[in-house]
Amino acid sequence: MEKRKRRRIIQVLIVLLCMAMTIPAFTEEKSAVKLTPQEISVSAALKAREEALAIKEKAMAEKEKELAALNKEVDEKYTKLNALQEELKGQLGGAVKGKDQQFKNLIKIYSSMSPSKVAPLLDKMEDGEAVEILRAMKTEAVAKIIPKLAQDKAVRVSRLLGLP
Repeated sequence: MEKRKRRRIIQVLIVLLCMAMTIPAFTEEKSAVKLTPQEISVSAALKAREEALAIKEKAMAEKEKELAALNKEVDEKYTKLNALQEELKGQLGGAVKGKDQQFKNLIKIYSSMSPSKVAPLLDKMEDGEAVEILRAMKTEAVAKIIPKLAQDKAVRVSRLLGLP
């Protein structure tokens, strides 16, 4: 046990010796650094710039967050818009097919009627509608219907039919 006590005492003495050697380094007074007024001014300006930069960086980070949120919102709305557009295309496609079938049925009906019965109906329609119907009919039927139209209507429809 005595050996242990000696070792312990030696260790403590070594630590104390090391501390004693470093104490003068801490107790020495260092001469104060003297700054010129210009250096103080530059230092203050740098500190002010650093603070301003920190404020700007914080504001920019907030703006980036806002922009990211807006981008996300725009992307979501764009996705919804595309989905609605696809849905409308599907609905419109169905409506167009139905309208095409109705138009074909109308052409069949008008084609089966006599020119003297079809002409008064076409006279009451807009020129564009009448031309669309006449274009869908066979040339022989159109040739029989146009003379039965009112003269001014026949001229307008003939001009429109002649246009490509």
